[in-house]
Amino acid sequence: MQRNFHDYLAAWREIFPRPRKIRWAEGRLFNGYCKDCRYCCGPQDDPEPFPMALLPGQIRSDLAEDFYLLSGDTAYIGARGCKAVGPFGCRLEQAKRPVTCSLFPLVPANGGLYLYKICPAALFSPLVLWADMGRAVATWLAGFNAADLTRISLSLTEQRLAERYIYLDIRLF
Repeated sequence: MQRNFHDYLAAWREIFPRPRKIRWAEGRLFNGYCKDCRYCCGPQDDPEPFPMALLPGQIRSDLAEDFYLLSGDTAYIGARGCKAVGPFGCRLEQAKRPVTCSLFPLVPANGGLYLYKICPAALFSPLVLWADMGRAVATWLAGFNAADLTRISLSLTEQRLAERYIYLDIRLF
């Protein structure tokens, strides 16, 4: 992260003077901040790519048209952002998006569920909302088979987790 927490807070306060709605439904987080933020799908200021594993049913021959790829089954977002983002948000149908995109700013990592702390939705919404939503997301994720759930869970160092995420005290596996 080139900017620090307070830099993001100041920037988001200008863009979002009032809270926006956030809800979990139908296997997707509906985030009222996304349409005006797009930080998570735009060019990143972090030199380390953010990997997004795809489920086996999402792997297809034309993946490179929609994503920058770390491998044949893992998309990533980095300095160039995401290929799938357009002027009105993601142009992909829900089934083709990585599970990570449907959950963000909730992030499965190291077998637990975390909240990305510089997301405006995380900053301007009560932590109790995220705790409750996290439980709903964990219930939904419990329907995944163990291999897929392990696959979509990021493997991050304790230092990176402490710098960027809030642990919601929810174990996924």
